[in-house]
Amino acid sequence: MKHFPTDTTKAPGSKPAPILLLRFATTDTNLLFQYLQNLSSDTKKRFGPHPFDKQSIRDFFRPDTSNRGYIALDSQNQIIVAYSIIKIGVLAHDLPRLQSYGIRPDEKTDATFAPSVADAWQGQGLGKKMLQFVLDDLRDDTEVKRLILWGGVQADNKQAVRFYENNGFKMLGVFVYHGENYDMMMEM
Repeated sequence: MKHFPTDTTKAPGSKPAPILLLRFATTDTNLLFQYLQNLSSDTKKRFGPHPFDKQSIRDFFRPDTSNRGYIALDSQNQIIVAYSIIKIGVLAHDLPRLQSYGIRPDEKTDATFAPSVADAWQGQGLGKKMLQFVLDDLRDDTEVKRLILWGGVQADNKQAVRFYENNGFKMLGVFVYHGENYDMMMEM
């Protein structure tokens, strides 16, 4: 199990809690299920790379997939407070858009990224720590050189757009799917 040293972070109005940044393991399925169930409806509508039931989580992380999960675990309360997904390669339905921007996707050096942070923890710096953990892990044992947002980011999600811009993601283009969305990418 790969993790960063314990980091003290706190949710608004709470005592500092030791947060462990870990790679997701199938033994974390029940904790991840609880995390997903506890997201607000607004957060759920913005984060949906896979269905939120236990079997879908298990299927998503089958060993024969190129999917990796990462969690931020509040070790004191034994709850997940952030979750990110990496798919080595690009999503088939994103491919035509990426190519229209002049991007030549590569199944070994590109990865698709989908992050989420529990509602009470948003805006506390946990997303940035989680992103750094994911980047360090990818640098350790993959050939990945670029991160592409999973299905883009909704244009009206100003906090997320600002987060991506502040952390090195560049705008590729705009597309419409249930509203306006931005495709963004980061060179590692």
